[in-house]
Formats: sequence, C-alpha cells, structure tokens
Amino acid sequence: MSDQSPKGPENVIARHCLRVRDPAEQVDFYCKVLGMRNFGTADEPLLGYDSEQCLLELLDGADEPYVARTDGLYWKIGITLRDLDHAVNHLKQSGLAVSEPRQFGDIGYMSHLRDPAGFAIELLQHGFKGRAQPAGTGHPVGGQATLAHITLRVNDIAAARADLEGRLGMRLISVQPVTDYGFCLYFFCWSDEVLPDPDLESVANREWLWARPYALLELQHVPGGTISEPDSGRDEAGFAGFGWRSDIGGSRHYLRPDDMLGWL
Repeated sequence: MSDQSPKGPENVIARHCLRVRDPAEQVDFYCKVLGMRNFGTADEPLLGYDSEQCLLELLDGADEPYVARTDGLYWKIGITLRDLDHAVNHLKQSGLAVSEPRQFGDIGYMSHLRDPAGFAIELLQHGFKGRAQPAGTGHPVGGQATLAHITLRVNDIAAARADLEGRLGMRLISVQPVTDYGFCLYFFCWSDEVLPDPDLESVANREWLWARPYALLELQHVPGGTISEPDSGRDEAGFAGFGWRSDIGGSRHYLRPDDMLGWL
C-alpha cells in the first residue's frame, strides 16, 4: 500500500474488481438480468448503473473457476434498491435462483443470489420490510439500483481501521453489531454527510445509509475468526481489489488483496 494515497472527502469508491474466466458471460448476466450498462469496452468491461458511481471492473485471465468460501476475504457485492419485491419478482420470472426477501434483524430487507461464476450478490432495499418506494420505469432492477457495497471479511478490525481511516483517510460511517450471528459490520466511505443520528450504532441511520447514491466498503468482523489469506496468484477467479477516484485531478488508485494481509 502506497503512502501516497489520496486523502479527504473528495474521494469516491469507483471500482469493484473481480478476476473472471469468461467476462462475456458475466457482462451478459449483469446487463440483461441485473440491468447494468457497460461503460467500458467489450475487451475491458466496466459495468454499473451510473458512470459516476462505482463500476464493476471485470479482469480477464483467470484459468481456474471461482470457489466461494465462508472463510475467505471476499464475501459479496451489494446492490441497493427502492423496491426489492419488484426486483425479485422479475428475477424469478427470468428463471433465476434468488432467495425470498426477508427482514434480517434490524439491518435491512434483503435477498441473495449468485452470478454465473458463483459470486454472491446481495439485494438490499432502501427501507425496511413494508417500506418500499416506487421502483420507477425502465429495467425492473437496473431502473432503481445502485452498486453500493463491497463486502469483505476480516480478523483484525483494528488493523483494517488503521489502514482505512489512518492511511486512506476514509470515514467509519456505521457500526452494526449482529449479536445473534456473532459478528459486527463496519461501513467505510469518504463522504462527509451528516448522519441522521451521530451514534454510529444507531438503527435510525440504516435506511438512510442504504439509500446513499455512492458505494461503501463493508467489513464483517468475527471476533476470534479464522479468515484465510487471499491467494496472491492469478490462476483462480476471485476478488481483485477495489479502486477509488480522486476528484482532484481525476487520478485513480487501487487497494489489492495483498494490501489487506494485515487485516487477516
């Protein structure tokens, strides 16, 4: 990790990087099924809902398929929506295997599925169960969606915070204990927006947080967890890091899995 990383609220998370075996198959799924657009090229796809928000960067070159692991650094991609039931009904009609929407504690109203390569996707409604907003016109998913969350698992939350807050200048914007499942969620960004409630653990902040029009880095911390080191090779498909853009000069920077070894 370079000490020359930009700092300050002028930065935004701009890339969610996945290394894949078949970018064309992924592009077809994310664009046709989830309503994304390709803001890149056929050879270097950049998928998302708004060119100024976070984009899914698909990197070619993986020889081995992706293997989802519950003890791996990478967990999932998160897409936020105004009306989750509307989106899930569309996905079911398209023949997709998608979980029934449910209110997960005091976190949010959500559903889950996987893309053709096996990468996990969480669909999360802005409002809690029963508080949907009009989905609007256009694609049933893409017409109301934000590519909102990059979710990782860590063993050492103190080390992760030291890097994200201390070195990158990110802001811890929400802390969400999930005591029934033995973990805690931490959300980071560069936004300087004022929270509805200054208490980072306040449930009153959560629906507001899910409606943000920018991406958040989400860390799941399990006390005493045994998250494995990421594979430093490039044969297997998997998480390849995230990137952020500085609005001063438009420069872009990346944090790769090897930069996160101290969090494990």
